[in-house]
Amino acid sequence: MTTPQLSRRRLGATALASAIALLAAACSPGSSDSSGLPDDEPDNAIAEGQNEAPELAEMVEAGELPPLEERLPEEPLVVDVVDEIGVYGGTWRRAESEVTELEVTERRHIGYERLFNWTPEWEGGSETTPNIATSVDVNDDGTEFTFHLREGIRWSDGELFTADDIVFAVEDYYFNDQLTGATDVAAPTHLVSGGPPEVEAVDDYTVTFTFSQPHGLFLQGIAEWATQRLTSLPRHYLEQFHPDYNDDNLDELVAESGMGNWVDLFVDRSDPMRNPDLPVIYAWQVTQPFGENTQVIFERNPYYWKVDPEGNQLPYIDRHVVDLVEDAELIKLQAMNGELDFQRGVGGPADRALIMDNAEQGGYRTITTEPDHMNTMAIHLNQTTPDETKREIFRNKDFRIGLSHAINREEIIELVYFGQGEPYQMSPSTELFYDEELAKQYTEYDVDLANQYLDDAGYETDDQGRRIGPDGEPISITIDYASDVNDDWSDALELIEGYWEEVGVQVELNGMSRSLHTEVVRQNGEHEATVWTGSGGLVPFMQTHWYFPSTSAADFASAWGDWYMDPDSPNAEEPAEGPRRQMELYDQIKATVDQDEQIELMRELLEILKEEFYSIGISTPPQGIGVVTDRMHNVPDQMYNSTSWPTPGPTNTIQYFIRE
Repeated sequence: MTTPQLSRRRLGATALASAIALLAAACSPGSSDSSGLPDDEPDNAIAEGQNEAPELAEMVEAGELPPLEERLPEEPLVVDVVDEIGVYGGTWRRAESEVTELEVTERRHIGYERLFNWTPEWEGGSETTPNIATSVDVNDDGTEFTFHLREGIRWSDGELFTADDIVFAVEDYYFNDQLTGATDVAAPTHLVSGGPPEVEAVDDYTVTFTFSQPHGLFLQGIAEWATQRLTSLPRHYLEQFHPDYNDDNLDELVAESGMGNWVDLFVDRSDPMRNPDLPVIYAWQVTQPFGENTQVIFERNPYYWKVDPEGNQLPYIDRHVVDLVEDAELIKLQAMNGELDFQRGVGGPADRALIMDNAEQGGYRTITTEPDHMNTMAIHLNQTTPDETKREIFRNKDFRIGLSHAINREEIIELVYFGQGEPYQMSPSTELFYDEELAKQYTEYDVDLANQYLDDAGYETDDQGRRIGPDGEPISITIDYASDVNDDWSDALELIEGYWEEVGVQVELNGMSRSLHTEVVRQNGEHEATVWTGSGGLVPFMQTHWYFPSTSAADFASAWGDWYMDPDSPNAEEPAEGPRRQMELYDQIKATVDQDEQIELMRELLEILKEEFYSIGISTPPQGIGVVTDRMHNVPDQMYNSTSWPTPGPTNTIQYFIRE
């Protein structure tokens, strides 16, 4: 078979090296700081007996700020450092080329603050640690969770954080009829079990969540990215923008803002990336908001409530500056020139060797980011597609196995991923749930074996070598995919098109925008086949739609996922016996707070996945690479790259520090 020309335009190593040299010449030592901020580098150590940043100490001395002991909680949270006690000062320089990535700076870099946080060592998607809450009491059946809050945490304006703030977030934001749907973080599924919870402020520092059904995954759910607003909405400030609390002048505030209604105003005023007046409990508060410039700037919160092991108030770093640039290629060049102090993801598999080789010259070191995805690209044949003939074909397991054996994964790995990765199916990558048989089944490239399975499926070839379907027509599969999400998919699909045609199955590749893909695939389930990155490798409890049809995002049978979520929804279709049993098992997982029992139930669910073989995986994703300048310290050498574990938040970015 002739190998097709790969479509992605890759920047050659020579050209990239030349560009780095030019950029280095323009930004040589002695040039101005690319952050555009004054020179504010720290001293070499925290002075003996000094427990706060010098600028805050000066404000206390001038009577502009209360003493440190009045700003900290009674028992501040003590945060371990990665290598050493840090020093105060400096600016963390970073860049983003996508607005979506800049918008998630809050939960990733600035403000990963939950009742319980994921642990830095996070493995298996189940380990959380006390944070805003010091402890939680859970009743036997997992329907009632009573959190005991850390007393004395203050918002950045000095007001106390209390249980009323959490009640406000649940009742007046997440489950407010007018606000729900106005923002993509409203009413996350992690806050629902048999309906919304009843939330009660027992006292200032005790809050109880009561569900009508057991919620065995609630503690993991509140550590996830989607519940960010649960602990980030200061009631004393935001009540003025809410009609339930402001009958006097809300209409005037809406008119002054130029926004259409109170919902738009509330959403805008509650956004810590856009509103410098919003009190936060984060380590840094925005001072130059998103949308006003090509930079977003955050500065330290004098009321931040965590300390290092020697009692020094965190964070160590004064400022966090994010540049919004036009092209990810520029980020790579800036990182390799030592201009970005910690950039969590730099370049792709093709750039890895060059980035590592350039480290000494660029004045940085590299770190490894372990992907939480289990697969570079999963192919989903939609078993509930509207085309009845295609349904019959796609539900034939021998057909799916045959197509899997027809894929030359080693060639894809070599040509598309530069030799990084290994053949892999849709199987958890965490050691807790790793199953060699599930991970490797049907990954052998064997055209004869592929043809045998396709013959066994009942689809013989005509005199032109085309497989004939039950309708008497040649089998042709249209693969809808989001071509603007991942360049690698186009390259890999071009290869797969050739592999499948060799065994008699025609392929039509239909690239489209991500927004159209969402409509066609995720909302309507109209696709014959599609591809997506296989996430959930480390969090199988939380990202289940790759393992059984738990939502409409289960691209291999979206109508079954609709049925699980709501049997009465328009697109819902009752699933077959195997996925039905998986649904029952997952219901049992959610109904128990016994972690050992949850693990055993999940393993049983994955055994059924092994038998069903819904989707066709390609390979394990390559490790990512991050860049850390020589002046940035306490950044771990390895971390996960995940949305669920919002990289790098759980590594405690507050203990990163800068020293030349």
